Parts: sequence; C-alpha cells; structure tokens
Amino acid sequence: MEYRTVFDVAEVGYKAWTFPAFGLIFVAIGGVLVAYRKRLPGWSKWHPRASTAFVFYFFGFAILWTSTAAISTFSQYSALSKARADNCVRVVEGLVTDFKPMPVTGHAMERFCVSGKCFEYSDYIVTSGFNNTRSHGGPIHEGLQVRVSYVGNTIVKLEIAE
Repeated sequence: MEYRTVFDVAEVGYKAWTFPAFGLIFVAIGGVLVAYRKRLPGWSKWHPRASTAFVFYFFGFAILWTSTAAISTFSQYSALSKARADNCVRVVEGLVTDFKPMPVTGHAMERFCVSGKCFEYSDYIVTSGFNNTRSHGGPIHEGLQVRVSYVGNTIVKLEIAE
C-alpha cells in the first residue's frame, strides 16, 4: 500500500517557536519599564518602592516565562526529532476508528484510534507533534487508512493511504 506523508516533525521543524516568541513582547515592555521606572507617571510618585518592585518583578517574570517556554518547547521538538531520526518511534497502521472531532468552537480534544492505539490532540495545545484538527483543515476522519509513527502519545509522523 502506498502512503502519502501529511505530517513529519523532521520536515515541519520547530513549529512551536511562536509560543515563546510571544513572551518577547513582555520582555521588551519590561525592559522599557525598568529603563524609565523613575519617570513613570502617577503612582510611582506616591509609592516609589512599590512601583520599582512591580517593574522589576514584571521584567523578571517576563524573562522567566519566555525562557521556560522556549526551553520546554524546543526540548520537546529536539527529543521528537532525535527519536524520529534514530528510528526510536513506534508505528501503528490501520483504519481510523472511534474518531471524535474537535468542535469548530474548540474546547475539546480531537481523538481517534488505530489498531487499538488511541491519540488525542488539539490546535490549541502547544506541541511539536501533529495537532491539526478536522475543524481546522486536518486530514483525519473515520475509516481512513493511516500509518502513524509516535513517541508516547505524540504523533511524529502521519501518513495517509493513497
């Protein structure tokens, strides 16, 4: 049987980069607040210690959050890519069964099973693995012949029969 690859972590690359990149906005705001903390209007005149503490707390938290998000998402991508490259993935092949699509409004995980192995994912979960739901143009549907390569419960390669 011939398969067409619709998702491969090795080809997609580090797709979760936008999540930690968003934090850079707050790092920049925090940097500006720290630089201009003595010239902040309003409450900084009445509570200079509180405003200084807030500015440094805000900046520090923005750096911590952005760094943590970058490290966690990149380490997941790196681990999945390495497992895929080293062929340390499990593979299941068969028909999609028990398909439960995510509603268009979101707020639920999309689920399906192949030969007894079940997967769930959502467009709203930050991951380096496959997470393209049917309601957002994803390819999975009931009865589809697929081959899924996975690590744990994360899909690292998805192939669909021609």
